Amino acid sequence: MKIVRVICSLCLLLASLLAIYQPTAVLAQEESLTITTFNLSAGWVGEVYSETLEATGGTTPYTWSVSADSLPAGLSLNPTTGEISGTPTTEGTANFTVKVTDSATPAEEATGELSMRVNPEPTVNIKATYPAVEGIAGASFEFEVEFNYTGELGSEARSFKLVLTTPERWDAYITPQYQKENKIREIMLEPGFAAGTKLLVTVTSPFWPLPEPGDYKITLEAISGEIKGATELTAVITAKYIMTLAPVGELYNTTAKAGKDNFFSIDVANLGTAPIDNIKFSSVNPSGWSIKFTPDKIESLPAIDFQTVELNIKPPTETIAGDYEITIQASGEQASRQEIKIRVTVETPTIWGWVGVGIIVLVVAGLAYIFMRFSRR
Repeated sequence: MKIVRVICSLCLLLASLLAIYQPTAVLAQEESLTITTFNLSAGWVGEVYSETLEATGGTTPYTWSVSADSLPAGLSLNPTTGEISGTPTTEGTANFTVKVTDSATPAEEATGELSMRVNPEPTVNIKATYPAVEGIAGASFEFEVEFNYTGELGSEARSFKLVLTTPERWDAYITPQYQKENKIREIMLEPGFAAGTKLLVTVTSPFWPLPEPGDYKITLEAISGEIKGATELTAVITAKYIMTLAPVGELYNTTAKAGKDNFFSIDVANLGTAPIDNIKFSSVNPSGWSIKFTPDKIESLPAIDFQTVELNIKPPTETIAGDYEITIQASGEQASRQEIKIRVTVETPTIWGWVGVGIIVLVVAGLAYIFMRFSRR
């Protein structure tokens, strides 16, 4: 029995010793100080940012600091809480080292290298495939444009109002690329940096009065709250010059008396899209003929307009009766030479007609006299 009691006493003593030394064993296994934040979320220029660094081990409370390089501009590190906060002001990627110090004596330290990306301020970018398109006045100009919304990835799509500003009297509208019958004024844009949304902008210049040749600016804006984007499109009006000549009344023939003033009118028309300047006239006609133009020159003929020019056609006095051809020509600084051919039937003056009749009568009378005289014999 005594042996059993001794053994029980030893067991109780051993249990007591184990209980006494257990905390010391736990302390010997305590974790070392370690920073457990390895990645930081991206920030956006102009948007409030907040993320807290974390650590384990050591003795709390901790003290945080930046030990090498620096945080992105506009952000700071709270030494007590480990929170990185503020409003980023500059786009780019910052690499820096943070240090955490515990409250033990002596203090334990741990460091970690971190990287943080600051994205540009959320914007909507508008880019035209061909920002300048040529055409004549009265024509339509088509521009393919692409919209990119650089908002935070994963955030909701935003609705953007589309606004077109055109020169006076111009018309413009926006359609999907392949559904031109649907005219739209708003568009939903998903955030991200991938391929954007493409639309078609159709701009039509006025037909009357026709715009002068030159560059005409059209502004396209996309607006959603404080986020705005714009691009400028250019419609380049090119000139088209078409000059025509035609007789007034569309008759390409006339009559004239030899040695007399004979008047004939033609219309000079500009069917192009820009004025034709310094229009001059000339003629190709039989030798000795006189052809004068009134006016003899047109300083400027506006687009889609005409002017009547009077011709004075004067054949020489000795011109034999019959049909003749004259060619009327006109040319301007911006238009090549144009011409029309006119048939002129020349008639002799009335007095010469009566002289001719008298001569015929005399010849006939003479022949009759001779016939009667010789017939009596």
